[in-house]
Amino acid sequence: MAWWVPRLATHGWALALALFVLGLAPLELVRHPVADASANVGVTVPMKTTIDAPTISALSIAAPTDQLRPISSYQAKPGDSVVTVAVAAGIGIDTLLQLNQLSSTALTAGQRLLVPPVDGTLVPIDPNQSLILLAQTFRVDPDVLRRVNDLRPDGKLPSNLFIPAISTAEVAPAPLASPGDPSSGRERVVRFGWPTQGTITQYFWQYHPGIDIANEVGTLEVAADGGTVIWSGWGDYGIYVEIDHGNGFHTIYAHMSKALVSKGQTVAKGQRIGLMGATGRATGPHLHFEIRYLGVPQNPIDLLS
Repeated sequence: MAWWVPRLATHGWALALALFVLGLAPLELVRHPVADASANVGVTVPMKTTIDAPTISALSIAAPTDQLRPISSYQAKPGDSVVTVAVAAGIGIDTLLQLNQLSSTALTAGQRLLVPPVDGTLVPIDPNQSLILLAQTFRVDPDVLRRVNDLRPDGKLPSNLFIPAISTAEVAPAPLASPGDPSSGRERVVRFGWPTQGTITQYFWQYHPGIDIANEVGTLEVAADGGTVIWSGWGDYGIYVEIDHGNGFHTIYAHMSKALVSKGQTVAKGQRIGLMGATGRATGPHLHFEIRYLGVPQNPIDLLS
């Protein structure tokens, strides 16, 4: 009976070796080169030329920084849409639409998409600015910016930079801001409270006059400061509320599922004014929040604490 024991052991080692080789094969097959996707979407973003399985697997918006990978290229398959690709990648629909400059969620087979590892915003920048300064401006880790945008330590910055989404709880208070008065040059030191909790998925930039904070439908929204409600109801931003703070500042809370205040009502800072939703032109539940000073949009990040 002992004669077949060495032969069985030999067969076992051979079987284990074969299973190990087969296990490695799929990992190598997905690392094939693909064409540059930026030519199809009209933006220039540093990116990898390969796409691997972890990039398209579900990934939390608040993923640890050591899990962030550079923006990748993905070729749409028959039946794909922005929705299915976003779900597979674990990111928001708005992120894919904005990053690829798409006006609808429809895709054609073979169409190339830029797919980031997390939600965020593609922001035009001055390539002559330092990465450290940009990181401070958007309250993100410079190493995260470098990793996601696949930037070389000594390389020149691109004209567009992808800014990863971050939780509102992770945004450090900015120094006291003093927005200038467009009409008289006066300065006012101001500070607003956060209007809701969630993840910042879109930042303030040239073509986006506010910030988007994503969370579940029904998430509570509060007044960033005391004032008078001058609009509450359906309009250009779906269901939204606008508050006049009486000092030249107005705040706007857009895409609500329900407004909890009415026009003409006086509200206090932190008072409940509505519930988060996706009304109007919104592909998912979020608060589009704006701060305007004498009608001029301000960067909310600079004024929130």
